[in-house]
Amino acid sequence: MHAVVCVKQVPEQNSVKITADKQINTDGINPIINLFDEYAIEEALQWAEKNDGQVTVISLGSDDATDSLKKALAMGANEAVLINDPALEHVDSQSAAKVVAAAIKKLDNVNIVFCGKQSTDDETGQFGPALARFLGWSQLTYVFKVHELSETSIVVDRALEDTLETVEASLPVVLTAVKDLNEPRYPSLLKIRKVSKQPIPTWSLGDLGLGGSDVAGNVQVADRVPPPARPSGEMISGNVQTQVSSLVQKLVENQIL
Repeated sequence: MHAVVCVKQVPEQNSVKITADKQINTDGINPIINLFDEYAIEEALQWAEKNDGQVTVISLGSDDATDSLKKALAMGANEAVLINDPALEHVDSQSAAKVVAAAIKKLDNVNIVFCGKQSTDDETGQFGPALARFLGWSQLTYVFKVHELSETSIVVDRALEDTLETVEASLPVVLTAVKDLNEPRYPSLLKIRKVSKQPIPTWSLGDLGLGGSDVAGNVQVADRVPPPARPSGEMISGNVQTQVSSLVQKLVENQIL
């Protein structure tokens, strides 16, 4: 089994600024691996360990994205690839999927791709399904549990709005992971130090047989605003009996109870 995990580096917090050209300014904010991508990494690693497989992580971004790729390597991934090209600075999710699909084809012998269900910055949820389309593979979205995975087939539970759906599909397939699919492991300090100086191969659009016209994109951002500030909480004073009574009253007033 050769699994690819698609990793996106995102801001650690959502208190971002929006630039005049409708881009996200993350200056001064610590970058991290997208939350849902960590579940995808962990699931790929677990099944690769069971099936004596290989895991390659791919990220599309600037040189800074190597930090996230090295964390994935420290978690246990075998290889990592960064796709970096000036033409990809403001790429949309559809074009990003086209580029990553080309990278997966270049790797060859890949039979399953793990992605997070969405990124925590743009939150479009388009990348995984678009990637499956460009690869011409089946897609399994919102995967909550993987029951079986062999060289030819996979059985999963999909977490839909009001039910769990059990689905079997043939490989190759693109899978998108939801929260709580597993518990992502923490890489040891020894592994972190081991991969800290490991070079990450970098591919350009030319290396993938693509050009600027292939990533021109069809999406135009009409507007973009930062998320509203989280409202402050309310402290309830008094003894325990008074606090409980007041809390219940507020829950009833807000139609929570």
